[in-house]
Amino acid sequence: MANMGLMWRVCGFSLVAVVVSGHAAFGQTAKSKSASAAKPGMAVWSPEVQQTLGVAEQNFKAEGLNNLTKMQLVALLASARIDPRRQILTCPASGTMSGGRIHVLVTVTGDDPTGDIATSIKQAVGAMNGVDLVDSAAKADKVLHLVVEKMTTGRGTIGFVASYLTATPCTSESAGKKTDVELKGSLGTGTAVKVADLAKDLTTMLDHDLQPLRSGTPQ
Repeated sequence: MANMGLMWRVCGFSLVAVVVSGHAAFGQTAKSKSASAAKPGMAVWSPEVQQTLGVAEQNFKAEGLNNLTKMQLVALLASARIDPRRQILTCPASGTMSGGRIHVLVTVTGDDPTGDIATSIKQAVGAMNGVDLVDSAAKADKVLHLVVEKMTTGRGTIGFVASYLTATPCTSESAGKKTDVELKGSLGTGTAVKVADLAKDLTTMLDHDLQPLRSGTPQ
């Protein structure tokens, strides 16, 4: 079958990967269960979002922020507001990885009652070259947060939409008090027909996001 392009939205620019026909392109318009109205407890746009993250109201859904919970958005805004002039920020993942291995924490929320989606995605991430999965941010060099929703019709599930956010775990110290924080990395959203396709496409995005760590470039 003919190949088609898959476009990821990554922090204001696009990363194009080639995938086999049958994948739904990340970033395309798709009707999910929450398309008609925001779910209770989900993130909504505010002037603070534009001031802190540079995301206008008309781009809020396109960047996948509407699929975050209110608390996830609050955490994202808090990490983006860190002022190094007032705080000492320590990020272990700021240089070459020890032994050439990158430790990644994956969190999955949303429509995954059996845990099968999380398992498939974690297996795909764990199979990436030079990547080890960990179970806490304290052990991680990079964190991948996902909110997954099923796309449905009257006939049942037709695919999945996922919003992702990568982050670098750090420690902020101010006035002698240390706090765990995360620095925002790549942010985006997309769709796939099958969970296996979704997992594969996420690893393509994550592999690009990990390149600075692979090369030892400071974060």
